[in-house]
Amino acid sequence: MHFEHERLAKNYVNDEIMLGDTVKNIPRTEFFVTEDNYAWSMDELVQAIKANSGVFRNPLSREMFTSKYVKSILTHPMGSPLAALHVEQAALSKGVQMETIEHMEILAETLLADHSSDTIPSRTAAEEFLLYVATLPNFEQKALNDLRYPAKDSHTGQSYGFSVGKAVQDAKANLVCFHKISDYIKQASQYLRKSRESDSRG
Repeated sequence: MHFEHERLAKNYVNDEIMLGDTVKNIPRTEFFVTEDNYAWSMDELVQAIKANSGVFRNPLSREMFTSKYVKSILTHPMGSPLAALHVEQAALSKGVQMETIEHMEILAETLLADHSSDTIPSRTAAEEFLLYVATLPNFEQKALNDLRYPAKDSHTGQSYGFSVGKAVQDAKANLVCFHKISDYIKQASQYLRKSRESDSRG
């Protein structure tokens, strides 16, 4: 990796890191390349992941890192501060009860089926879901409001960058269309259901 970087001037997807410095100026001790061929200063990458609540997402492409590269980041000498956040994210994904997952599935179906001009059915469903979330234990509310799930827009393939709580609030505020939020919540509920089922088998 270092030979290609320092001697062969290998090309990467990015010429600069997020703070504007050039890739070629990244010190050897901080230099890191992910599988999508982005070059990073590990210090900058760690700070970006911490700022995103421990979500292991490429800050430039917005794509989720695979488990292989999550492990590589965590085992890097400069990646150790992320370990606690990674554990917290894993714990949050297991903190959503089945009843809540079913509420998410119903919400996703309602939003997708609504083709009305005033979107009242969608707005009503979103409001009812947020009221339901307000009755949940704090840890479960935190899971819905903080955890980002590995989901992609079914039409564009672009990774979604919000939590369930933020998605519903944004849709209610007309910042994101209800059908897009339906797509995300459906995938998030599938992820959570699969996680619960794998835990029960284990």
